[in-house]
Amino acid sequence: MYRALTSSSQALAQRVVRSTLTFTRLSSTDPEAGSVSGQDAFNKREKAEESRWARRFEAEQAEKYRSKSAQSGGQKQASRQSPTGGSNQQRLAELEAEKRRIDQEIADLKRQKR
Repeated sequence: MYRALTSSSQALAQRVVRSTLTFTRLSSTDPEAGSVSGQDAFNKREKAEESRWARRFEAEQAEKYRSKSAQSGGQKQASRQSPTGGSNQQRLAELEAEKRRIDQEIADLKRQKR
């Protein structure tokens, strides 16, 4: 018995055929179709690019730090000298003498309280 296809049954038949074709395409037996190896290569390349960027960024940061510390290094040496223009050893001797004088004053004040 032969049945004529109406428009509604024709649309239904097209949907069935389309879904079958789509399913057939998605379930291919080709080992390369949908392979993960392409993604692995992409992930490796992306990771290598990211590490290359990180190394370059760290090198730039280190260079900035070195140049900044070199500039401030000259300023620190100038600030290490005492305001009177003496060297560090002279400044240290002055501070030690001042410390002895303060200690002596403290000892005198303690004696006076007694």
